[in-house]
Amino acid sequence: MLVEHMTWEQYRDEVARRIIILPVGSLEQHGPHLPLSVDVVIPTSLAKMVCEELEAMVLPPIAYGYKAQGGGQLFPGTTSLDGTTLINLTLDILRETYRHGGRRFLVLNGHYENVAFVTEAVQLLLRDADGARVVILSWWDQVSDEMVDELFAEAGFPGWETEHAAVTETSLMQYFAPDLVREDRIIDDQSERMPKYSIFPPPDDIVPESGVLYKATYASREKGEKLAKHVVGAIVQMAREELGSGS
Repeated sequence: MLVEHMTWEQYRDEVARRIIILPVGSLEQHGPHLPLSVDVVIPTSLAKMVCEELEAMVLPPIAYGYKAQGGGQLFPGTTSLDGTTLINLTLDILRETYRHGGRRFLVLNGHYENVAFVTEAVQLLLRDADGARVVILSWWDQVSDEMVDELFAEAGFPGWETEHAAVTETSLMQYFAPDLVREDRIIDDQSERMPKYSIFPPPDDIVPESGVLYKATYASREKGEKLAKHVVGAIVQMAREELGSGS
């Protein structure tokens, strides 16, 4: 149920009764082995899987996100929005969909730095959108501790803030879009230091030249499939509980 593939009549007949999923990502470097579109491909692919379980429909994703922290802005290709731009873009999309009759929204985020700005957009929407109900979630927050232990049994889990272009994102891309993964360029890398504060502009020793922040060689398609199904299961359960879908 991709909105861009629907006619206006199909959209009119479905929008009020379905959960509306808006994937939000970014155009950001993900090492030498993954495309710039990782943060869009993953939430959009997860949204399509959710539609197999629920009465939902997927809006075209927001393909740009807020500025990548941790040095992402230093890499050619990372193309980011100002916070106010992301707020207004998200708000306009949600308002228009509400105007069409949509009332149940799931904002499915694939880029860590988006959360505060997407949240502000939803808060602004709800000032005037009577009857609207919105859930915002980032896919990695749906991964259980048990699944983390299984995925990182060999590599060790570094924390989600460091799991960039590494085990989980590489595995999910191998499952969702294997043709976009440069298998011969998968590497392990790590920053020389990881301060618990932000420095602007980021110094060279906290930004690996590769853009890979951990052990990408521990990824696999099998891990990606298991992770995707695990996350989708958590999203479906949440949607049924919070957005009132019994399908």
